[in-house]
Amino acid sequence: MKKNTLIVIAGLFFLMAWTTASAERYVPDQHPTGIVNWGNGKAYFFSGGQYIRYDIASDKADPGYPKNINAETWPGVIWTDGIDAVVNWGNGKAYFFKGGQYIRYDIKADRADPGYPKNINAETWPGVIWTDGIDAVVNWGNGKAYFFKGGQY
Repeated sequence: MKKNTLIVIAGLFFLMAWTTASAERYVPDQHPTGIVNWGNGKAYFFSGGQYIRYDIASDKADPGYPKNINAETWPGVIWTDGIDAVVNWGNGKAYFFKGGQYIRYDIKADRADPGYPKNINAETWPGVIWTDGIDAVVNWGNGKAYFFKGGQY
């Protein structure tokens, strides 16, 4: 995966421009529900209750993956059966979404911030109308983020 590659997830469809086909064999059997560039040369692919850590420079998954989502691998992320979406906000925080809730994750501390999960609502996410959950989020990197639900954004 090269810098500036756009990843699009829409329902069961997963589209991405790969530099090689090597990553495809490492993605868990189900369609990815969340993909995030961690900003440190690694990307994470989530599917069901599992994830892989992908090395962008070598264009392959790190050894020992997939792993389960649990308290040891993702401290404070309580959804061990999977997530709906994840986004790196670009400020040292990432957000995990599941149903009508979200968790803010501190990338440097490698754990969820205290007091989460919280509900998606007009107070916590102004302008996001889908309080029952979202399908994907893309941080465009220009101060804008796009939230997707079904065929809308």
